[in-house]
Amino acid sequence: MSTIVLPDTSQHKTSRIGVIYPNLDGWAGGSRFIRILLHALGAVCPSDDAELLILAEQQKLSGLCSLPFTRVIPVRAPGHFRGESRLRHILGMREKSALFNTARSHRISVVLPVRTAPFRSPGLQTIGWIPDFQHVYLPEFFSDAKIAYRNESFRQLAGECTLVMLSSQTALKHFAAFVPEYTHKARVISFPSLFAFDKLPENIGVTQQRFRIPAKFALVSNQFWRHKNHTVVIRAICKLQRGGIRVPVVMTGLPADARDPNNETMSRVLQSIARAGLNTQIFVLGMVSERDLANLMRTAALVIQPSRFEGWSTVIQECKALGRPLLCSDIPVHREQAPGALGFFPCDRPDALAELIATYWPALEPGPDRQAENAALAREREFARKHSESLLNVCREAECA
Repeated sequence: MSTIVLPDTSQHKTSRIGVIYPNLDGWAGGSRFIRILLHALGAVCPSDDAELLILAEQQKLSGLCSLPFTRVIPVRAPGHFRGESRLRHILGMREKSALFNTARSHRISVVLPVRTAPFRSPGLQTIGWIPDFQHVYLPEFFSDAKIAYRNESFRQLAGECTLVMLSSQTALKHFAAFVPEYTHKARVISFPSLFAFDKLPENIGVTQQRFRIPAKFALVSNQFWRHKNHTVVIRAICKLQRGGIRVPVVMTGLPADARDPNNETMSRVLQSIARAGLNTQIFVLGMVSERDLANLMRTAALVIQPSRFEGWSTVIQECKALGRPLLCSDIPVHREQAPGALGFFPCDRPDALAELIATYWPALEPGPDRQAENAALAREREFARKHSESLLNVCREAECA
């Protein structure tokens, strides 16, 4: 843990913004979202007399402590008097919140992103975050208990937080349908790619060499969760192979899902590849380093996002930031996020995906395309600048509520 010495702002009223850094093991997209949020606020807080603090719920803070104008505050379990927990339960009172007690003790004025209903604390405003409403629209991917839990948690979050962040207009529509009485609290803040803040690796080709990947390939970069829909890609590639078109595909992502303890989804993906005879054509790498992922994204001739549901796709945003060609499943949020994609295909139509690939593949070239990449990064950095300002404005709005 390290502390950055902040500039003297004693002549001005300095607000304190607390960013929660929770344990998000098993959800790469969530972890990247928190880092993007920190980079975004870190870019604008110093010039706005705002102090940025990280409320750390875990010890693993690699890379976060180096952010400028940021302090890391450890969250410690609250003390109890004997029998207090049982008395609170009898009286219907919540347990003491280590997170919000810590925020209050450090005179933090607003905390984000809150994912469970906050413990009420005088003088502390909260900004909730709901990534998506997948359980409402794809209930078959959740147990009844999990659906009930998410329903209750989201309703409490909407009711008790000062404001609620959503990542897309699509998610806003879902929020308005789910809790119409709290629509006035919703704020859409679509997030940029980490590539807008981080320096890109220099040795681009090392990843392809190490994993023995062909010079020209398509990339699917999603965790191996059922709704990510990898099988539509496998079936499309199989159809193309039967027609004499060979398209190598690299698949990256965490090969596990908390909702799938037996890893049935991962097994189905591997078995589908084997049955189709695509073992030498589809390269399943699993979880790779951020450096390797950046290299693969930059060098891929094509990126495919086949997901059945997203709140705001990290994969699509990173693809846009690098100016790489993209094919997306035809869901509303993808239309919203990637209007410039090469094409869209229905989630259950491998033939439609195969047709799109066959149309574009011959003319596509491996990356990076330096000119397109530089132009795309410039656009993404401008988007990130506006995102940072919007995020700070929402924090200010919550603080004044």
